[in-house]
Amino acid sequence: MGRRLVETLRGIGAVHADERLLRVARYELSVWSEDQGRPTDADPTSGASIDGHIDITGIAEAAVLTGPDSLTLTLEDGRRLVFRLTSSGGRILGRFVP
Repeated sequence: MGRRLVETLRGIGAVHADERLLRVARYELSVWSEDQGRPTDADPTSGASIDGHIDITGIAEAAVLTGPDSLTLTLEDGRRLVFRLTSSGGRILGRFVP
């Protein structure tokens, strides 16, 4: 049992709390395939977990971002990631919105 790196994503995306735009931020993410959730050929990221970092350095919203339960990051390629901050330094865990 383990996980395998499927994709690395870097870019600038929009961070929303519910439907309200909080800010645009630089991100760096790793998409991992989990043994339990086998990806399909059509969608290699199905059943994947995502971790990484969004740049919230030097902004007062860092405290606000750690609070909302409905944070979404829209990636440059249009995919949307529901995530939660795991540190005030911008570490995140998430999953793609189907």
